[in-house]
Amino acid sequence: MNPEASVYHKRRHAARTTDEYLFHQLVPYLGNKRRLLHLILEALEITGTLNSKKKNPPIFADFFAGSGVVSRLARQNGYRVIANDWEPYSHALNNAILACVDAPAFKELGGYQKAIDYLNRLPEVKGWVTHNLCPRNDDVYDPARDRLFFKRRNGMRIDAIRQQIATWQAQGAINDVEMSALLAPLLYSASFVSNTSGVFKSFHQGWGGRTQTALERIESLLWLTPSRFCEIGDAKRPAAEMWCVDAQHLANQMSGFEVDVAYLDPPYNQHAYSSNYHVLNALTLWDQADLPTPDTKGFKSGIDRAWRKERPSPYNSSKHAKDAYEKLLETINARYILTSYSTDGNIEPKDLLTANLKRGKVTLLTQDVPRYRVSKQRQSERARVLEFIVITDTHAKSGPPLRQLLGQLYHFAELGGVDTTGNSTQLALW
Repeated sequence: MNPEASVYHKRRHAARTTDEYLFHQLVPYLGNKRRLLHLILEALEITGTLNSKKKNPPIFADFFAGSGVVSRLARQNGYRVIANDWEPYSHALNNAILACVDAPAFKELGGYQKAIDYLNRLPEVKGWVTHNLCPRNDDVYDPARDRLFFKRRNGMRIDAIRQQIATWQAQGAINDVEMSALLAPLLYSASFVSNTSGVFKSFHQGWGGRTQTALERIESLLWLTPSRFCEIGDAKRPAAEMWCVDAQHLANQMSGFEVDVAYLDPPYNQHAYSSNYHVLNALTLWDQADLPTPDTKGFKSGIDRAWRKERPSPYNSSKHAKDAYEKLLETINARYILTSYSTDGNIEPKDLLTANLKRGKVTLLTQDVPRYRVSKQRQSERARVLEFIVITDTHAKSGPPLRQLLGQLYHFAELGGVDTTGNSTQLALW
């Protein structure tokens, strides 16, 4: 693959309009690595596994797959992919897109395109989404008593489409991979027309927010288009294996054999993905939970409390992230371990690098990026952060010294204008 092809261009690679497999219908996602793919490709080149001439393709295990863009990059470069994420929506987004070299057959429905066309033509239905995630009236609403995630017409379209997918599943008309091939465009399209900035932890207080800059998107009609698939691989066998478990559990299960590359991109901060994307989980699971009204304390956004309590991630906690990472790193059986992290994360760079040095030789790649802001109008005191990739060769002797690695991070942070005040004790070495 030409390295230039992995460089993200906002307009050319817009998820809604591009035909390129790597970027097509990628959901807006916190921490997604679209802008770092060229750096990840460089890391893979350093490992020597890229463009491997071996008979069997190298195995790439993505422990925190999220939107799936890094696993797509690996698929596109000939790796055999094992992708995992604890969130059900990630499994729905990635299962078919990673496993298939062509569209699933949909023999019972006359093909993939016909199934998509049928869903797009369904009459609107007032169901769980319309009742729980839309206002009672699009024009006369109260943000304190109504949820404004979707316009009513789109809510009814989502209800109709999701109910039909559930019916096909119950009838045995579609298998798990075919279901994923239908859910993925639905989840993307629902994200596109949502009255949010891409995160479902809250919705705009009015349609499009204060500036109404996204009004055209939010008012557009929800419409499904087929997913794109990577042609590399053998059509007779799945090109990828998708898991939906805790990363530590997967590491335990895979400890008996060594993969070529393990890629780790754990959550950086306190914001849980299960809360940020609870609507996508609701559409995936379709359990149609009985939600309290929006004016009930703690339920304005409709996030299920039981869900939040049952699925906490240690990586969302500054108290537990370090220990969880160390345990995961100790368990993973891989020749190379690539870790994506940030100077803005819960794990301090010193602790993270110390853990990796225990496994072998460490190499760093860095890039400064704009710090995430919910609104472009909100200014941040720390405008940029340093994203870095830790490449660990587990077959090589530990090194270089921790002090040298921290010096590298500090140097590149300074060059990129990154505020390192919070890390001064560990990065200020001179």
